Parts: sequence; structure tokens; C-alpha cells
Amino acid sequence: MVNRNNNLKDGNNTFNYNKKFGSVKMRLLDLGERRIIDDIHRDFHVTQPKDDCAMIDSGDSVLLLSTDIIRESTHIPRGAKPEQIGNFVANINLSDIAAMAGIPIGMVLSYLVNPESDESFLIDVVRGVDKTLKSAGAEILGGDTKEGSELVISGTVLGQQEKRKVRKRSDLKPGHVIGVTNELGRCASGYIFYKNSYRTDLAINLILGIKARIKEAQIMSEYGAKFMTDLSDGLFSSMSQMKNDYGIGFRIVENELVPNRYVRKASDLSGLSGTEIMCAYGGDYEIMFSIENKDFKDFSDAMESEKINVHFIGDAWKGDNIINNDDQWLPIKEYGYEHFRPKPFE
Repeated sequence: MVNRNNNLKDGNNTFNYNKKFGSVKMRLLDLGERRIIDDIHRDFHVTQPKDDCAMIDSGDSVLLLSTDIIRESTHIPRGAKPEQIGNFVANINLSDIAAMAGIPIGMVLSYLVNPESDESFLIDVVRGVDKTLKSAGAEILGGDTKEGSELVISGTVLGQQEKRKVRKRSDLKPGHVIGVTNELGRCASGYIFYKNSYRTDLAINLILGIKARIKEAQIMSEYGAKFMTDLSDGLFSSMSQMKNDYGIGFRIVENELVPNRYVRKASDLSGLSGTEIMCAYGGDYEIMFSIENKDFKDFSDAMESEKINVHFIGDAWKGDNIINNDDQWLPIKEYGYEHFRPKPFE
């Protein structure tokens, strides 16, 4: 069963603060992913900015490096085909490269696989990875395989880009117009369908059949996009993270959010609003981006010419994250999806 809830099940697993705070211990589930990352960056003097990829200087260009991991019990719905799993693993890693307008080079993968599994299952998973990487101009570079109680796949992806074309979270400035690629709510709709046993094959495809926006992001960068990030954890989560890390908030107009075609049915099945489904769950892996206000018309015309589907949903400002609902500005209290915290729709 698919479940994005990665909360620790063993209450003995704690983050140990003994060195700095005596005998005080705090559970990871009491902290949340962002606090954990903040603490690691501070305590271990991590110099890399909190971006979708780490950046390694290479003269006039940078190498881009990122990693992502999935496991069977929390990410893969029963009934998923092995090639769907491979496609999903490749795309969630490639999406980090896309979020910085990078060009993918390749990926190394480590697998934990139940030794009772058929070899054909693993081969087909790798086939899905290979096919997806090749379509993005990248390749499998190597990896490692070990036995485990369930399928776990960790991918590490490598890319590159000229320095002037790389797009970072820190490029966001107050006054920028905010946009997103395509529609929102695809994965959340699939998850709701799956939980309700509604059109299961479709549900699995909505959850796993994502596509990293590699080419779109490169073109958007060329035409003046500034800040970029991928919506792996959802719009509200990304907004909350940006406010936490850079002190910049967002003003979003609810009526400008464009729902995936399945959001209405998911709303009927779950009783959740379309906005909750679009913004509070994640898994769409679309790109949120910004442009300068003066570039709005030229950028819009260019996207239409390039046949890239974008929607403008608000702007960045110095205040808190707020949303306009029927001409009334309301605070956004939801943090969206965050590992080690209570999950949406649970």
C-alpha cells in the first residue's frame, strides 16, 4: 500500500543532542525534516546552500549532484509494474537536476532487494531506470546491490550546467512573479484513488508516472526564469521552506491554480478541497519558478512559442505566505508535506 508517511515506527530512534545539551534527546518525529536539516547544516558546518542539488565548481560551469531514495512499503503501491518503479526512481532524481536548469549526465543506484525476488523483477526495474535516463540524455553509471527485507532503491544523479544558466532557490527576490509548470494535484489524486480502490491502474500511474521537467527548465532559464525548485513535496511545503530558509513569502491567488483533470473526482471521493489536493500533498514534481515583473510579457510569449505549459499564480514579497480566496487574503497555515511530521490526508 502506498503511504508517504515515513515517520519512525521505533520510538527508540532519536537524534542525540548529548554533546551540546547534556542528556536531552529529541525524537526525529518531534522535529520534522526541515529542523533536522537545519541542525545538520549548523552542527556540521555544511557550506552548500539548501538547494535542489549540491554544486561543485568546474571553471565556467558547475557539476550538479543530488540523491533520493525510495522504499517499497512507503513509496510503491501494490500492483506497480517494475518498469514503472524504475521510471519513478529515475525521474525523482532527474527532477532535482531540472530544478536547477541542469543537463543530466548519469546516475548511480544502490539496491536492497529481497533475495526471494525473481531476477526478472530487478532487471525490469533497471530497464525502467535506463529507458528514462536515456530519454533525458543520461545513462546508468554504476551502483551496488545488496539483499534486504524489502525493495529499497537509492539514486545519486550527476548533472552539469554553465554557471550563468544555473537557477537556485536563493535567486528569488521580492516582487518576482511566481509561476508553475503544467497542472497541480496529479499525484494526490492518484493517492486518493488508490486509498479508495477507484481505478487502481490509473491511480498507480498517477502516483508513479511522473516526468522530470528537464528540457522545460533549460528553456525557461534561457528566457529569464530566476528562482526554481521542484514541487516534490507540494506547493505549500516549498513555500514554507523558502520562507524558513530565505525569509521571503508568497502571495498566491487561489483562482489561478490550475488543477489536474482528476482533482475534481479526488475531491468528491475524499471530501477535501481542490486547493488542499493541489497544494498540500506533493508528488507532482512540477517546477515552481519566478521571473521579473518587467519580463512577464516576453517570457509568456516565449513559453507559448516553445509550447511549454506554465501558469502564473502570484508573487513573492517580504511578508508571510498568504492566499487570496474570493478577494480575501488568508494566512497559509499548512506546511504541506514534510517527512517526520503528520502527513496530509492521513
